[in-house]
Amino acid sequence: MKRKIIFMAAFLLILLMLFTSCNTNSLVEYKKASEKTEQIIKGQTAGEYSMTTEINPDGLTTEEIKELNYIKDMDGSFSVVFDDDAEKTIIRSYMNFGGLGYDFDVYINGEEISMKLPVVGKYLRIDDEMISEGEEYYDEGNQIISEESMKEFAKRWINLMNEEDVFKGKNIVLTTPDGEVKTTEYTIKLSDEQIKTLLKESAQILSKDENLKLFYEKNINASVEKIEDELEQKTGELEKKPFKEFLNDIVSSAENFIVENFSYTALVDIDGYIVNEIIDISLKAIDTEKEGIIGINYKLDIKTWDINKEQKFEFPTLTDENTIKTDEMKENMPSGIEDYFRIEIGE
Repeated sequence: MKRKIIFMAAFLLILLMLFTSCNTNSLVEYKKASEKTEQIIKGQTAGEYSMTTEINPDGLTTEEIKELNYIKDMDGSFSVVFDDDAEKTIIRSYMNFGGLGYDFDVYINGEEISMKLPVVGKYLRIDDEMISEGEEYYDEGNQIISEESMKEFAKRWINLMNEEDVFKGKNIVLTTPDGEVKTTEYTIKLSDEQIKTLLKESAQILSKDENLKLFYEKNINASVEKIEDELEQKTGELEKKPFKEFLNDIVSSAENFIVENFSYTALVDIDGYIVNEIIDISLKAIDTEKEGIIGINYKLDIKTWDINKEQKFEFPTLTDENTIKTDEMKENMPSGIEDYFRIEIGE
């Protein structure tokens, strides 16, 4: 059951990563729009998402049901204003799960980075030690996923789709905070077989990616190591896994589900930018009599506007009174958030 939870999160992340990172499509028009959209350096974007999970409680303990109920119904929204040249970004996000809602705000102003924490209402300053840990990894010239892997993804993505999978639809007038925009609709629909092929081939590519392997070992496994003593005393189940075994678990878990629906819709404006993206995914367990997660529906709707226009930023003034130290986070972290992260790592 716990592996299924990890699989669902990883599965969605892989799919989202492919769509937000690859500039490829069998239609020349859409390919051009995707390439042009990747060149946006300033603007605003906002989105809403929801995930509903169907659970079969038969055979589960009260504690297991409680854990799964945290992710039974999740939804949220986010907005981003950014200027890559000026190295300025403000991210505001809202997440609702387990019956509670949380706001997170992230501020990036050059080298000064801070996060406004939910409930507490104070800011966490990303200090030099936290930044240096990240710089130690990136100063070695690494990316989380290598350029070679991304190029290979692009090739596999092209080969995966057939002409009949891509549809150029009607003209739509889209309403954004910047006004009404005339757009052309493009839709991609893929089958269960295609998605699983994509997942298997993605895992094969990632298994050879030394950058991602290093990131996994330094972050995922390192985090597990820090808490495994505490969790093993409670459950005796948590264990570190080699990188390839982790990927193999994702692929094998996929065989327990059927992709009932997968669609991706992009609205392209008259300037050739993608200004709206909608992803809709529905998964169903092959054996719905088995306990645990037996179905999931995920939707994401993102709009982009103010493309390459000057942006205004209002950053908070950080003081000793309105900031919180890293070592104070645990005692101030809302219990729902803490429980959620424990579920994600497999407690």
